[in-house]
Amino acid sequence: MVLLEETDLVDNEQDPLCCVTTQFEPVDLVQLDQAQLHDRDESKVILRTDDVPQSLACLADDYFILEHEGERLQSYRNKYFDSPDLRNYHEHHNQKSRRLKVRYRTYANSDLTFFEIKRSVGGRTVKDRQLSRPPADMLWDPDCSFFLERTGLSPAGLIPSLMVSYERILLVKRDFSERVTIDFDLSFVSFDGEVEVPGLAICEFKQPRLDRRSPAMLAMNRRPQNFSKYCMGLASCDPLLRRNRFKKVFLSLEALDALPTDAHQELV
Repeated sequence: MVLLEETDLVDNEQDPLCCVTTQFEPVDLVQLDQAQLHDRDESKVILRTDDVPQSLACLADDYFILEHEGERLQSYRNKYFDSPDLRNYHEHHNQKSRRLKVRYRTYANSDLTFFEIKRSVGGRTVKDRQLSRPPADMLWDPDCSFFLERTGLSPAGLIPSLMVSYERILLVKRDFSERVTIDFDLSFVSFDGEVEVPGLAICEFKQPRLDRRSPAMLAMNRRPQNFSKYCMGLASCDPLLRRNRFKKVFLSLEALDALPTDAHQELV
């Protein structure tokens, strides 16, 4: 068992991001189920992590925050699967109207893993998932059957393509009509490399239909843009991957001084 030093507690209390989360009333996982929104409109904005506290400061009257076992920062690990030629990545890059992502999502705080299929259908996001177990190097048999049932496609040949880890703050509107997630401390690992994205926060709005007047969207005060953690992670780990359509994303990261960096690069 690792004990926190007193100085760690002091630093945590002084962290602006941790401090601002204490202003929100909490909800638990059971209450959060009222806002599943598995068929939804998704919008994303990106900003620097140090801009997040100011954006969140005015939202406590409109949103609850997810708290699990006393923690308001949730740790996530996503293991994505794709074909050997990265078909899902290239279909996203080529802006196919119907595309999907396949992954295992592990919630480190609760030690739960779900198998998830995210499909883009007519501009909307539809997510199917079922409780599973920590991923291996192939899909578990029950998840293969689930994939075939939900997509009509064969899961044969799907292999691990990317591991994504990050911290998340999850807000839910008080009427449970909207979820807002803020992801930061992102890191990516693929067969081609390992990168981190210091200073970047990805804010995602999950709504029944797009509402640009939601309090959270107004507070973030950023223009929504197309952004995929999966695609950005793969393209960052492998500079040889085709990425023409993602040029605007990388220019936005450069403007925020939040470009992906080699995770093993020594700081000078």
